[in-house]
Amino acid sequence: MSPHRPSASLAGGARGVELYTRVTLYLFVPLEAFFYLYAVLALLESGAPLPSQAALGTVAVVALVHVAVCWWTVHVGFDRPLVSGGRAEPALVALAVCTALLVGLVLVLLPGGSDWSDGRSVTIGVCGAATFGALATGFPFRRLAVSALAVPVLVVAASALEGSVPAGTISLAVFLYAATLFWLATVRLSMWVLEVVRELEEARAVAGRLAVAEERLRIARDMHDVVGRALSAVAVKSELSAALARRGDPRAADEMDEVRTLAHESLREVRGVVAGYRSADLATELAGARSVLRAAGITVRVVGEVPALDQPRQEALAWVVREAVTNVVRHSRATRCRLDLDDDGGAVALRIVNDGAAADGGRSPDGSGLAGLRERLAAVGGTLDATADGEEFTVVASVPTTGATP
Repeated sequence: MSPHRPSASLAGGARGVELYTRVTLYLFVPLEAFFYLYAVLALLESGAPLPSQAALGTVAVVALVHVAVCWWTVHVGFDRPLVSGGRAEPALVALAVCTALLVGLVLVLLPGGSDWSDGRSVTIGVCGAATFGALATGFPFRRLAVSALAVPVLVVAASALEGSVPAGTISLAVFLYAATLFWLATVRLSMWVLEVVRELEEARAVAGRLAVAEERLRIARDMHDVVGRALSAVAVKSELSAALARRGDPRAADEMDEVRTLAHESLREVRGVVAGYRSADLATELAGARSVLRAAGITVRVVGEVPALDQPRQEALAWVVREAVTNVVRHSRATRCRLDLDDDGGAVALRIVNDGAAADGGRSPDGSGLAGLRERLAAVGGTLDATADGEEFTVVASVPTTGATP
């Protein structure tokens, strides 16, 4: 997948998930500093001689720097991989250096303990949990969970260097590992949800492009069938007339007349194909809209029956369907679209509603495409209204069922 970049064109839901995840993790990372307060209380309750104020101040400063580096790493992990092309991001290098420095200072300067009031072990555990939580923005859970075993191993090893490993230290080490896994899982799960939303957004864009490409292929296939067959016939007839002309056979003129007839018929067929794409039929456009929207990953629902209208009014409503659906696929990030047909006896109303207005950059209801539709509808006595309300963009076209038309 391409490097992660927040996009202003994300749909409302995807953009909301992006914003929610960022804010949550940005607020979650500074909790590391809060948990260090428990390490301070553990040191005070342990009864062991406290280190000098200079030593405590040094550990406190490095711990705060570690919090800032963890925040930096999480920020970078949102936007791009922490390791790309064999090169590690500066934030990842800074995190490794700062973590090693903090753990080293804690082991050298802070006294150990024999139970849950072991401030040194608590500090190591909080540092490890925050470090692996920051790494969770760019690495898989399983690998980090195995690597996180370094936290309890380090706690037990530090206690063993002092002569013995009390039962309280072992239980504290297990608790610190569980806390590290919880911190790690929280960040990894949040990133997983965000990655899924990003992949779905990319899939929607690909589906929209595939729908357009499929329609182009269909047009190209029809044109190939018509033009290819006609040109083949013209080529054969031309060769025959040329051969007859070289022999002085008077039938050459008849063959050339047939070539001319074939050319006129082919031209008429090509114009018919183009006219078929340029003209619009309401039932056909509704079926095509359903197909294109579904191909673009948009939930679509068509309600109502195609009314019995004359050709000009049918074509005017069909153009509304074509233009509105094209705008939904190409210019919005809608997830659902509804097309309603309502015939009250005196007029037929076509309502098209999608939920992509918020991600559509505030598109004006008076765009050039809609202005052209208003002109088409006005020619048959109809009207067109377009409104944006929050995330919903609504187009309502109405034509009378009776009355003279051009």
